[in-house]
Amino acid sequence: MINFKRIVIPKENLRILYLNQKLSTYQIAKMYRCYPTVIQDRLKEYRIRTRHPKQKIFIKREALEKLYLTKKLSIYKIAKIYNCASSAIYYKLKEYKIKTRPLKKVYIDKKTLEYLYLQQRQSISQIAKTYNCSSSVILSKIQKYNIKSRNLSEAMTKYAKKDFLGNAQEKAYIIGFRLGDLNVRQRSDSLISIKTGTTKIEQVELIREVFSNYGHFYVKSVKDIFYVECSLNKSFSFLIPKNDKIENWIMNSNHNFFAFLAGYTDAEGNIGVYDNRARYRVGTYDKNILKQIYSKLNKLEIRTTLNLESKKGTNNQNQDFWRINVNCKDALLKLFELLGPFLKHSKRINDMNEAKENIIMRNERFNSSVIA
Repeated sequence: MINFKRIVIPKENLRILYLNQKLSTYQIAKMYRCYPTVIQDRLKEYRIRTRHPKQKIFIKREALEKLYLTKKLSIYKIAKIYNCASSAIYYKLKEYKIKTRPLKKVYIDKKTLEYLYLQQRQSISQIAKTYNCSSSVILSKIQKYNIKSRNLSEAMTKYAKKDFLGNAQEKAYIIGFRLGDLNVRQRSDSLISIKTGTTKIEQVELIREVFSNYGHFYVKSVKDIFYVECSLNKSFSFLIPKNDKIENWIMNSNHNFFAFLAGYTDAEGNIGVYDNRARYRVGTYDKNILKQIYSKLNKLEIRTTLNLESKKGTNNQNQDFWRINVNCKDALLKLFELLGPFLKHSKRINDMNEAKENIIMRNERFNSSVIA
C-alpha cells in the first residue's frame, strides 16, 4: 500500500541505503512504501549524488548470450560485471530478443532469515550475496514474514559486525586493554567506536588481532604516529565505562584477574632487564586500579610495591602518577607463570622471555658461587 503522507527519511539513512548499499530508488521506495519518485525527490533535496543506472550499457549480443545462455549467469551477476542495475541487463535481453529464463525462486524460510538477519546481524546485501539474488528479494522476504526491521545504521552498515562471543577471560583482557590504552565512545544505539594513537606497529597489530574479527578495522599513519579505529556493535557496550576500578567479577577470579592484568600490561606495562636485573612495571594515573592490582598480587604472595612516582603539577601533569613494581626473582617467575598465558602483545611476550632468561642465568651464577 502506497503511503501518501510526506515520507520522513533522514539524510544519513538515505545516504547509507543509496550510496553504501547501492539499493535502487525502487528498492528504497518499497522499504518506505512510497513511489520511487518520492525517493528521487529526497535525493535531490539532500543533494545526494545520484547514480545513472539507465545509462546506455555497451554489451554485444554475443557476449550477453554467452554469459546468460551458455554460462547460465543470473541477470544480477551480469549486472555486477558491468557495474549497472539488473534492470539494464533485463532490458538488453529484451532488446536482443533473448528468451529469458523463468524467475529464480529463492528458498529461505522465516527461521533461517531471522537467524541471519536478527541474530547474526548480517545486512540485507550480505544475505542476498549468500543466496545469489538481489537485495530487493531479501527485503521482500523480510516484509512477507513480518520480521521486524533493525534500525538502518545497524542493518545497512557498510561493514559487517559480529557480536562479542568470547569467554570471561577474553572479556576481562579486553577491559584491561581498554582501560589502559583505548578511547571508547558510543556513536549510536548500535555502534561502538574505539580509537587510539600509537607510535608502535606492534600495538597496531595487537588491536587488529583483538578486534578486527568483530568489526571494521581502520588505520592511517601521519608522520610517525598510527591512528587506529575500529567500529563494533552494541555487544561491546561493556567497554564504554571508564572507571578507576576493577570490577568484582574480575577480582574474584584469579583467571579473570590475570587476563585483565595482561590486557592492562599490554597497554601500559613494561617488562625489561635493567642493570642486569629483570623487572615488571606498570605506571598510570589510575590510582585505585593500581591499588587493587597491588593488593591482589601481594595476597597471592607475589611481592609488589606501589609508589607515587610524580605528583600533580609535576611536568604539567594534572593528576598524580602511580607505579607498581615487581623486582624479586621468585615473585617475577610466579607472576610470569600466571600472567604469561594471557599476554598478546608480541613485544611484551619477547620481553618476558628475556626477563625469564635473565633470572635463570642469575640463579645459575648464584648457585655456582655458593658451590664454589
